[in-house]
Amino acid sequence: MGIGLFLFLLIFSFCLNGLRNPDETTKQSLTLAFVALSFIIYLSIDLFKDFTLKIMENGIEKTSLIFRTKQFIAFDSISSVDRQKTRLRSTRGINISDGYHYSILQLKNGKTLIISPDNFENYTEIIEAIKSRIELMHVA
Repeated sequence: MGIGLFLFLLIFSFCLNGLRNPDETTKQSLTLAFVALSFIIYLSIDLFKDFTLKIMENGIEKTSLIFRTKQFIAFDSISSVDRQKTRLRSTRGINISDGYHYSILQLKNGKTLIISPDNFENYTEIIEAIKSRIELMHVA
């Protein structure tokens, strides 16, 4: 990620410098730089969606990996934990693999939080901890 950020800043500074001092070769290089910059931005959009989860006594702390913003989700604000399965398919609709399960936390305010084993090595432990804490909240 550090190399990508460095590359982004390098290309961005090149573009700004080229806009201030335009000549014919710089214009051609600028076009290539803007294409590269757009491609890097396109690839990095998913990075803004990555987060970590911390199971706490009364809820879940969700922390964004890029901006480090924190959001607290109380266990009593979770209405259900749904499990769904995704399958990888070819362009002709043929299943490539059996797929995998992921969980969707349905919140009482209508929002959802998707927890996938692709993002968390301890996916099973996270889901079990959430379900057990939700059950405790409903019993109490």
